Amino acid sequence: MSKEHAEKRAKALDWLNTMRREHPAMSKLEAIEKTAVRFNLSPLEEEWLLQALADSRLAPKPPPE
Repeated sequence: MSKEHAEKRAKALDWLNTMRREHPAMSKLEAIEKTAVRFNLSPLEEEWLLQALADSRLAPKPPPE
């Protein structure tokens, strides 16, 4: 995977996690679809994002109290 491709994925995942923290009522699927459109992700990249989101280590953190 090229450095550019890896950076694109990292930015998309970061944006997805931020959006999920800021909009907890938004479904995972809707959040992934919005991320895919914003970052022009391919179907394979969208599937990767779904798998990454399912990974508990990448779950969004709750907002600070």
